[in-house]
Amino acid sequence: MAVPAQQRLRTQSDFQQVRSRGTRIHCGLFIAQYLKHEQENASHPAPRLGVIASRRVGNAVKRNYGKRLIRNLFRKHQALIPAGYDLVIVLRSNFASVPFADLESRFQELCQSISTTA
Repeated sequence: MAVPAQQRLRTQSDFQQVRSRGTRIHCGLFIAQYLKHEQENASHPAPRLGVIASRRVGNAVKRNYGKRLIRNLFRKHQALIPAGYDLVIVLRSNFASVPFADLESRFQELCQSISTTA
């Protein structure tokens, strides 16, 4: 099951906007940046996700694996993120060295911190 296109950051300008104006949180295994987006025409905009995995993370197999993990966590816990927020996750190279449960708990903490600032 994929993340729908309405819930993905697709353009470079969307990524740049969140990265330049958003709030940054260091989560150890990844860096998260979030920003409330303005969509007047949507009655209940869903949160959107963008994942960045540079070559420093590893080869293509490791980068794609990391992006799949983050998208899976987003699908599982998107109800914790308030509507109307854009979220960019930048993977760090040590994400694969920890168990999935640790990655999941850090993502849940991120979602809770976003909802408390909303």
